Amino acid sequence: MCGLVGVVGTGINFVDAKVFKQLLFVDALRGPHSTGVAINGSDNKVQTYKRSVNSTDFLQLKQGEAIASTSNTDFLLGHNRYATQGAINDANAHPFTYGNVTLAHNGTLTDQTNLPDHKQFTVDSENIAYAMGLTEDPEKVISLLKGAFTLTWYNDYELKFYMVRNEERPMWIAHNKSRDVYYYASEKLMLEAILVRNNIEYNIQELPVGQLKSFSFDVEGKDKCSVATRKVKLQPKPKPKAASNSWSSYTSNYSYTTYPTLASNNLKVGEIVEFYSHGLPDVSQSAKKGTLYGCITEGKKLHVKSYNQPNSSLAGYYTGLVTSMIKDNGLDTVVVRDPWLIEVVQGDTNNKGKEALINAALDTHLVIQTEQTHV
Repeated sequence: MCGLVGVVGTGINFVDAKVFKQLLFVDALRGPHSTGVAINGSDNKVQTYKRSVNSTDFLQLKQGEAIASTSNTDFLLGHNRYATQGAINDANAHPFTYGNVTLAHNGTLTDQTNLPDHKQFTVDSENIAYAMGLTEDPEKVISLLKGAFTLTWYNDYELKFYMVRNEERPMWIAHNKSRDVYYYASEKLMLEAILVRNNIEYNIQELPVGQLKSFSFDVEGKDKCSVATRKVKLQPKPKPKAASNSWSSYTSNYSYTTYPTLASNNLKVGEIVEFYSHGLPDVSQSAKKGTLYGCITEGKKLHVKSYNQPNSSLAGYYTGLVTSMIKDNGLDTVVVRDPWLIEVVQGDTNNKGKEALINAALDTHLVIQTEQTHV
C-alpha cells in the first residue's frame, strides 16, 4: 500500500503547510520506501521533488523541507510509496509528470495492457500518469484501470486539481470550516489527528467510489476555489471464479479451492500481499530457480508459495500478487506471482553466507534490519 496526503484551496498559509508536513511525516507508516511532493507557484509552474527515502529523512533534506513548507501555492500534493512494482529509486517515486498532468497513485493495477504504450513502463502508476497526460477527458483513462487505485493529480492547463478512487483504496477529505481549504489523506484517523493537533475545525467525508472530484482555481484573483463532482465509469468488479490449475505441472501435492475461499480470508485474486520468507536454501549456480515458501505477515497466518522464483532470493519480506489459494499438505496456502523483495533481515541466520546478495540489495536501496526475525 501507499499513502496520499495533501492540501488544496485558496489562501493556503503556513499552518496549512505545517499540517501537510505532519501528514507527510506520519504517512510513512503507509509508505516507507519513497517520498514525493508537488506544488505550483504564482506563475502556475508545477514543481516536484521526490527521493527514495522515507518522509522523516525527506523532510531533513533542504529542498524537501523547502517545497513541503510552501504556502504560495494552490495545492500541496504528497505521496509516500510502498513499492509493489519497479525498483526503489528516485525515478520510480511519485508523483509523475507527463504533459500538463502531475499525478500520484495509491494502489496496484492487475493489468495495464489496455493503457497506451504499456510496455514502456515497469511502474503502473507512471503509465497512468502518461495516459492522463495524453487525454482530454480523465474518464477515458479511469474507465480502463483494472485493479486498485486512488489518484490525485493536477492539470496545469485546466488549472484543476483532481481526485478519484475505486472501492479497493480509501480517500478522506476534510474541509476547513473557516477558510476555503481542503485537506486529504488515505486514512481518516491520521487526517483527524493532525487537524486536531493544529486546532483546525473541519468537516470530513470519505470520497465516494467512482466520483471524480475537481478543484478549480481563479488564477487572476486566487480568491476562490470551486469544487465540482461527477460520476465516472469504472471497470466492473471481477466475478468470483474457480482458481486456475496452471501450476499443476510443478506439484501434485495439493488441491485447488475457489475464489470464495480467498474472500473468506479477506484476500482477493489480484491483491498484493506482504509475506516473510526464509529465501531459497540453494544459492549454487546449478539451481537456477526454485519454489519460495513464506508466511503472510498481516491478518490471518496463511502460508505462501511462489513458483519459479529466481535463485538469488534472500531471507526477508516480500510482496506478491495473489493468483489463487491451494491446500498444500493440508495447509491453506496462497499462491503469489512475481514476488518482489522489499526488506532484507540482516541478522537472519538464513542469510548466512549470502553477503554478496545482501550488498546487492543495499545497492537497490532496500531497508536492512539489524535484528533477527523470529517468524
